[in-house]
Amino acid sequence: MSLHRLNGRRVVAFVAALAVALLGFISLANADEDIASAPKSYRFEIEPHLVLGTSPPGFGQGSGIGAGIRGSVVALPNGLLPKVNDSLAIGFGLDYGHYYGKWALNGYRDRCLHYQAGPDGTQVCTDITLNGGDYTYLYVPIVVQWNFWFTRRFSGFVEPGVDFYHLADHGFGAVPAFYLGGRLRLSEHTALTIRLGYPTTAIGVSFLL
Repeated sequence: MSLHRLNGRRVVAFVAALAVALLGFISLANADEDIASAPKSYRFEIEPHLVLGTSPPGFGQGSGIGAGIRGSVVALPNGLLPKVNDSLAIGFGLDYGHYYGKWALNGYRDRCLHYQAGPDGTQVCTDITLNGGDYTYLYVPIVVQWNFWFTRRFSGFVEPGVDFYHLADHGFGAVPAFYLGGRLRLSEHTALTIRLGYPTTAIGVSFLL
């Protein structure tokens, strides 16, 4: 079996595991509950969370962990669809992630971090990562959050947007972002939240204010 095929299967297995986790999360909700009384009266959501990521943008490699916080301001509490229990919010946040090249799902290779001018216009590498290196990211996501309230206890959402990031020693960048997630209410104003997507995945607790 080729290395390329093996690496591809690892990526597929990782994505499948995330999908199964979300489906299991959804199954915890009670589908018989009255959706007409779903909690759409909140105006602001704040969500501290743990962050997981793999194949980061830019020069980074590997998989990593971190923490962050997300805030969402409800812009349209009655949503876009007249016969659907939905709402629309603007989300923004700050996430920290530390990645290790040796944890890459598809292998890794060392990178030159710094070059100096050499003879005859050449570039000489003076600093190289070892074992794939490690990379520190700061993300600033800005998204549109479209919520769908299925029951009093469970809601799902999609979040298209953009993630601005800073990678240590490499500067700033931006990538398109897309997330799919769900909330399971623990009480009237708190919920367990799972968010799957790119460039990060997160699990945390939402406070609906």
